[in-house]
Amino acid sequence: MTAYPDDLASYPFPLPHSTYRISANVEPAGVARPTEAGSWGGTVLHVPGSADGYETVAAQRAAILDREPARFVAAGHSRAACWDALLHLTGRLAAEQPDTCSLVRDGDRYRFRNTRLGVDQEFVFGDGSTLPEHPLRFASRQLTEDVVVLGAREGRLWLDAGAVAAASVWSVGFDAGMSFRELHGPVPGNGPGGVFERAEGFLLRMAPGEVYRRLNWGLQPDDRLDLSLDAAPSWAPARRPLRVTDPGREIHLRTEVQHLVRLPLTGSVLFLIGIRLLALDRLERVPAWRDRLVSVLQTLPPEVADYKDLGPLAALTLAYLRR
Repeated sequence: MTAYPDDLASYPFPLPHSTYRISANVEPAGVARPTEAGSWGGTVLHVPGSADGYETVAAQRAAILDREPARFVAAGHSRAACWDALLHLTGRLAAEQPDTCSLVRDGDRYRFRNTRLGVDQEFVFGDGSTLPEHPLRFASRQLTEDVVVLGAREGRLWLDAGAVAAASVWSVGFDAGMSFRELHGPVPGNGPGGVFERAEGFLLRMAPGEVYRRLNWGLQPDDRLDLSLDAAPSWAPARRPLRVTDPGREIHLRTEVQHLVRLPLTGSVLFLIGIRLLALDRLERVPAWRDRLVSVLQTLPPEVADYKDLGPLAALTLAYLRR
């Protein structure tokens, strides 16, 4: 049996079948899923062991959030849900990374430590004066994932808060206040009774504390994590026209690992989005992945390919993987 390096062994390859159709594809989280190269998903939060995979990404996210205030939004009525999210995320870090993170409670007072990021913070739950910044912003600094809070009201979900530094062609500042169905309006098949209407119903039926996950994917001609609309002036011009000279190294599979948590205190839904990139010259080292990606791109419905803006990227990827 081939022993693969960590970037492959731990990669969440998003295509389990030879064809692909847009679906909710949710499954329970925190359970390791085997792949042809190894496994992934044993924890909810992605905290790589290497410094360039955790400390660097966390620092990059913090720098974007500090430099561009519009990447953070929080409606006034979301304050309780954001505290709920902070408590959940710091507690999960402590549970999943006990060697480097801890959360100790004394009544309403907590002490959170994250030795890898040099964080040692005491706070009183619900008292903003005991934190250096908004509770959701503070929590987001500890993560490699982007974080969104969906408030549950009137039988629907609404984007109430978020700290998003690496959106995939969307903007949290623009989308703030939208309903779940409005957020997914451009997705093919998202009409009445469609996949995302059913997904919203599923999320609203989740029990407090339940956690599920799903994968989304795309292709990109570089290794940029931040493909937000906010940053479009810095990345969009290079895509029109597309200029790729070394497809194996330049074209990357972009996998979104999305986690959905029903927060226990407020019933809001915490939406975590982790981005994992894999260059084609790495991907092709796993023959099953290479063959499956080729099959998926060959059979992808035109409307799905258009929605994912694959176009010439798909053709270049197929030419490279079939060479």
